[in-house]
Amino acid sequence: MELKGGQVVEFLENQKFITSAILAKKGSRYHCLTLHGREVNISPNRFIHISPTTLDATSRNERLKELRDINERRAKLASQVNIEELWELTREEQDVWSPRALAELAFSEPVTPDHEAAMIRAVIDDHTYFKFREGSIHVMSQLVVEKLLEQRRREAERLQRLVAGGRWLETLWTGEENAIKVTDEEKEYWINAIKDVCLKGDESQFYQEVNILFRQAGIAGKFSPFDTLVKAGVWKEDENLEILRHEIETSFPPEVMEQAVQIAQESQNDIFEPGREDLTDLEVFTIDSSESRDLDDAISFEKIPTGYEIGIHITDIGLKIPPDTPLFKNAISRATTIYLPEQQIPMLPEILSHEALSLHQGELRRALSFMVTVDSSGNIQATQIIPSVIKVSRRLSYQDVDTAIDLKEKWFEMYQICKARQAIRISHGALPLPIPELNISVDEKGNVSVNLVTPGPARFLVAEAMILANQVAAQFLTDKGIPGLFRSQPPPRDNIISGHETALLPNIRQRRLISRGLLSTEPEPHAGLGLPMYTTVTSPLRRALDLIVQQQISSYLLKGKPLHSKEDIEQLLPWLKQGLSAAALVNQGTVRYWLIKYFQGKKSEILKAWVVEVGNRRLTAVLQDTLTTFDLPIPPGMEIRPDQEIEVKVKEAKPRENILRFGWAEH
Repeated sequence: MELKGGQVVEFLENQKFITSAILAKKGSRYHCLTLHGREVNISPNRFIHISPTTLDATSRNERLKELRDINERRAKLASQVNIEELWELTREEQDVWSPRALAELAFSEPVTPDHEAAMIRAVIDDHTYFKFREGSIHVMSQLVVEKLLEQRRREAERLQRLVAGGRWLETLWTGEENAIKVTDEEKEYWINAIKDVCLKGDESQFYQEVNILFRQAGIAGKFSPFDTLVKAGVWKEDENLEILRHEIETSFPPEVMEQAVQIAQESQNDIFEPGREDLTDLEVFTIDSSESRDLDDAISFEKIPTGYEIGIHITDIGLKIPPDTPLFKNAISRATTIYLPEQQIPMLPEILSHEALSLHQGELRRALSFMVTVDSSGNIQATQIIPSVIKVSRRLSYQDVDTAIDLKEKWFEMYQICKARQAIRISHGALPLPIPELNISVDEKGNVSVNLVTPGPARFLVAEAMILANQVAAQFLTDKGIPGLFRSQPPPRDNIISGHETALLPNIRQRRLISRGLLSTEPEPHAGLGLPMYTTVTSPLRRALDLIVQQQISSYLLKGKPLHSKEDIEQLLPWLKQGLSAAALVNQGTVRYWLIKYFQGKKSEILKAWVVEVGNRRLTAVLQDTLTTFDLPIPPGMEIRPDQEIEVKVKEAKPRENILRFGWAEH
């Protein structure tokens, strides 16, 4: 259709309705005068309404006035249209309407081109109940309308939340009380959203919204969300995000605590049950650190005519915690007690692990006693596993036993037997790797102290005794065909030392070549321990694996059959692995955080390190004081050799960003 000069047309520009008049045609476009006095060339495809009438005015100013009057009149008419009411009236009649036909329904007076244009404006502005397309007005279905209204509602709520969140941030960061208060519900929403972003980063469903909030509030910085929660008192400055990130439970559900309390109350009932041997006359000792409270193993040692009898007595809790109970399921989910520099997260409630089932001095306890007879060279002569009742004669610290060994008193002979036992395992390929342990402690004020602990004779003795009991347990499960869980380890990727090596740096290098341990339902060799098969049963208060293995052995000995079928254990195994993996990640991340925080206070110090490996342009070194491993570029022309002592300084230490970098010390 060819348009003539003076005809009124309307088009959209930047979501605004532009009322214009045709001046002339230029090629395929029309040269138009807009109500704002601009002259533009517009394709006819952009016209949303064309009036058949022309302007009466002839001068430019008069035309502009007439265009503005038309625009004002159409805007007023559009505001009178009740779109929702019109949709209710038309949605069941027909799907497509002309602007004129719909305008005749909307207005009571005679319809003019201005009414048609106003109808189009009302539909486009609302964009919910109707859709304007190619000159016609389409009625939206009820389903589409409901969806659009829900989207609008959510968008309105989102905008309202952003406004409220902005007020909350302003009050929090400036300290000035805002005149417009934020509701507890709005505050809680933003706290939870910011938490989620701190823990999940850009994978959080709130990531975009929280970014918009902080950008609009003018608060920049990668860690502004975390700092906000600290300011709000939600988190502490040293909040352990690893625990939250991996959803580690730090408290116990009510049903778990209820069962734990009941077990604690009944722990002394029928302690001498049928099938349980009275070993209370045996002199039994716990050996642990002075601060330990979850005492699940004790040791006895006696010289006999054929050699020595070593007793490893494990608190027998397995059958007190039946499968498919809240306590058992929770323990499997947790998988292990997590020991962190600033806190301990127990696998079992402390009423059990620290009190009712812990091997306290002078108190009767059910035990699973691993009685092992060895000769003077440490060779195993006989083994027996006994469901028993014991009474710990005395609680000893590692220092107590270290002193006794130094003085060649009571524990000296057992220490020698343990050395012989280790030598036997080394002959079968074991790699003890005597490397000091990193000990990190944090006081109530968040001050960090770090030191290396070299295990003394007592720790070595206890470790060897537990390895012996676990070895016996693995053999028992295998010989009796009892379904169990076994730990194994493939050989190292390379053997660069023998198990007799005691020098620190060769052992550190060998540790870097150790293969990962495995957990499965089949017995396989454990290369690191030099044993043909291995499990763990000696820490049922602290490890779910040990709890399950103990349940299998105790049930077999007392009831003639294992508690779990192989299918049961195969179903439990993924949960155990998941819990152990989460615990390992939490431990690794937490230790790393506190270690980096420790090095924040060491930036001015010169630190000594040993070179472990040398590459073409980089070296790997280990700090002498903490055995922290790091890489360092080698300056051009510098000659570096393995084992060389070097001096470095902390270059960058940012705990929250997991950044720890060292540089060469300058003299």
